[in-house]
Amino acid sequence: MNKKEDYLCNSKVIGEVLIPLIEFYECRGCHETTLSPEASHELITHVREQERNAIASLSSDDLITAGQAAAILGVSKQAFSKNPKIKKGYVYFTQIGTKKAYFRKSVELFRESGDGRFPITKWKFSHQESWISQNDNAREGWQEVVYQVDVAQYSKYTWSSSLRAGL
Repeated sequence: MNKKEDYLCNSKVIGEVLIPLIEFYECRGCHETTLSPEASHELITHVREQERNAIASLSSDDLITAGQAAAILGVSKQAFSKNPKIKKGYVYFTQIGTKKAYFRKSVELFRESGDGRFPITKWKFSHQESWISQNDNAREGWQEVVYQVDVAQYSKYTWSSSLRAGL
């Protein structure tokens, strides 16, 4: 049966991610879900954006240059930059102007395991019942949903028709 509602998926970087109002097919018998190519693209785009935001929020105290990262790995700067895994994001980086700066912890983890990705946040749902998007036609309203990550409180915004009247 076709559904259009919020969809919860997992990311290795940030854990569970809520994708607002995505269309998917759910099997009535086994409850397996299948996404169309368009919905898959929308999901991937949304998750990558959330991951980039999470990576950008990491402390900039341990940023290193590509040359320093290459030295940690024991390879040349060119070999580091051309490594397919590094190009695919297996080592976290951020842009500073036109240059990439790499996170030391991610580079060291890459040296040890071949994968420098680590969970940035661990999600604990404190208001899971609030994660509901109703407005699938005109996405006009935002509803703030609060969830807890460790001790700090963060906010997630999702579409909601309940606020449309106030806009």
